[in-house]
Amino acid sequence: MKEKDKQVIWLDYFDSNISRKQGRKVAKSLAISAPKIESIEEGLKRLGLKYEVHQAKHPKRHWKGTYYFQVEKKMKKQELLRKLSEAIKGIKTSSH
Repeated sequence: MKEKDKQVIWLDYFDSNISRKQGRKVAKSLAISAPKIESIEEGLKRLGLKYEVHQAKHPKRHWKGTYYFQVEKKMKKQELLRKLSEAIKGIKTSSH
């Protein structure tokens, strides 16, 4: 359920394996292959944001189950996606 003080962020927004038409919202250079819930959670924690995780089907890829995050609204969505992408890329780089 959509809430005014929260933003919905789908796992698919960060997946470099899907096109923008299929639901990716970040530039391919900021996207990662098959993003994991744990990576997004760690990125949100690094940004100091409260969130909830929900399992659902993305409207543009209704045949595949995925997850979305309800994140407290502290900034514009595009700014959040960029910062979260950079945080996730940093996590992936430091863990390899």
